[in-house]
Amino acid sequence: MSTQDPLIALHEAAGAEFQAYGHTPIVSTFGSPEAEYASIHRGCGLMDLAHRGVVEAWGEDRLEFLNRLLTNELWNKQTGRGPAPHQAVHCFLLNNKGRIIAEMNVADTGEKTLMEMDRRLLGEVRAALERYVFSERVELRESEARVLAVLGPGAAELVAEAGVAGMTTFADATTGEGVRLVGAGDAAVAAWKSLTQRYFGDPRSLEPKRRLRPVGWAAFNSCRIEAGRPLFGIDFDDSTLPAETGLIESAVSFTKGCYLGQEIVARMHARGQVSRLIVGIRMDEDALPVAGEKVFDERDNEVGGVTSSTISPVLSGASICLAMVKKSAATPGTKLRVPAEGAMRTGTVVPLPFYKR
Repeated sequence: MSTQDPLIALHEAAGAEFQAYGHTPIVSTFGSPEAEYASIHRGCGLMDLAHRGVVEAWGEDRLEFLNRLLTNELWNKQTGRGPAPHQAVHCFLLNNKGRIIAEMNVADTGEKTLMEMDRRLLGEVRAALERYVFSERVELRESEARVLAVLGPGAAELVAEAGVAGMTTFADATTGEGVRLVGAGDAAVAAWKSLTQRYFGDPRSLEPKRRLRPVGWAAFNSCRIEAGRPLFGIDFDDSTLPAETGLIESAVSFTKGCYLGQEIVARMHARGQVSRLIVGIRMDEDALPVAGEKVFDERDNEVGGVTSSTISPVLSGASICLAMVKKSAATPGTKLRVPAEGAMRTGTVVPLPFYKR
């Protein structure tokens, strides 16, 4: 793969294998997905989140402006403060029908606000927000920033010790524990080189005491499914309501007041109205369903579809899935049937996450 991207060039030099995420090349593995998976569970994995991007908000009114549009609290009127340093607020941007336009992490540097999200959504989100800028002192920009992540139980300690320069950092729970780092391309390249040289060293060595290992999508995806973490564009989309994602507790405030789509979200919450939900299914056999397979109840009624799946080493090789199913099929303990590897297989709805340290 020929590229002018210096991060991609570093990955190529390290023997990375790539896959497409939309039009963006991302690392699938650096050659040892099993070791990469183990590093996320036992130490730290360093990942280039090339599929993620940033919309920046500038101007004195940026936090109050975003607080009126996004689902979570970004500006406390009593204290006159926004998110604390090194913390991000998990949010949705909704349309006026309460359906999700984007899922994002929002952090503030004191100078600007970073909305970190799926790179494919940057233009749509900027345009959607700009429609509501009137007299506010706010400017919205699609950023060239790069996003890295240090994933695993030692992530916060390692990032604090490393003192990564030029990067905004905040907690990342996508795989259970981690830290996300956002900064300009040159800062991201410097951070990648610094972290790998200091904590990984010779990539040909299999020294088990390493504190960090570069990881790709294969290991990351398995760990985030184990953590029960659905992603926009994979497990849900712009037809989805917040209550259907299982993320409403982390991404929605029911006390801050109005935002786009708020009336519908509040009404559904008050009445407990939801027609479908993302659930976890643990298969009773080793066979692994693939995303897109239909899900049936025990009477062979179609009740939903698989959105993500993986084999989980930490769960003794169990086949696990995330699926969007009807509410009637979402109760833990419910038996469901899913085609896998040429036959109809049985699985059980289980509470999420599948695995927690």
